[in-house]
Amino acid sequence: MAPPHHQLLTQVARMFPDALFYAPTKAPLVALTIDDVPTPGDRDDASTRLILNALNNYNRTAEQPVHATFFVITDHLNPGSTILQDILASGHEIANHGTTDTTPAILQPAQFARHFQEAHDRITDLIQQPLRWYRPGRGLYNRAMVEHIRLTPGYESLVALASMVPFDTMRRLSTPNLNTWYLAQFIFPGAIFVMHGGSMERCVQTAHALPTLLALIDRQGYRVGTLSELYDSLAKESTAETPAAPPPPHPPQPPVPPSQPPA
Repeated sequence: MAPPHHQLLTQVARMFPDALFYAPTKAPLVALTIDDVPTPGDRDDASTRLILNALNNYNRTAEQPVHATFFVITDHLNPGSTILQDILASGHEIANHGTTDTTPAILQPAQFARHFQEAHDRITDLIQQPLRWYRPGRGLYNRAMVEHIRLTPGYESLVALASMVPFDTMRRLSTPNLNTWYLAQFIFPGAIFVMHGGSMERCVQTAHALPTLLALIDRQGYRVGTLSELYDSLAKESTAETPAAPPPPHPPQPPVPPSQPPA
């Protein structure tokens, strides 16, 4: 059963049809996304690796391995880092979160184009893989941003948002236990969870919250995948529900000529 606030989320999604807040599915599948990675100036990306290690440790004993989508801010990347390759090697997904931790919706179209494209070019150069998702800082976007994303090969036409307002960025209120309780209120088919890295403090909180949250999701019978896994499941679900077309009728056969001409 969907939580009571699912109806409100549905109404919000109808008001903003260019964004993906959740996937309209009945399948027991949710997406996990991690924003603002890596942490700038963090030697060896130790803070981001706390999150990656928490996921890897959970997967060692999980019946259904968890995969996440990491939204990368390219100005946070540290020289010589292999963190993006290590994220991919663990079975996760990389996505575009822009060049800086800013509010791109207030940028002029040309400024946004640079913010988006420079991040795209740097990430794809490092990982040698295409990208499918862009998530704007602060969750705000405008029409020019949507049009630019739609014109970029490989990207989905929807802006990647989430099913909840992030709580773990509220420094004075956020704790691992409170984050887990808050996120657990949004467990429903197709939910998109968002957690944060980008600083040692946030990475520690996310790494501590993940095992309990993932166990709660698993106990309710859900699988946790990347944003692309969740989105692609919609097409599979639609195909499975579409009845097979009846075979075409046989075309009329021409009359068989008589073996002997009539007398």
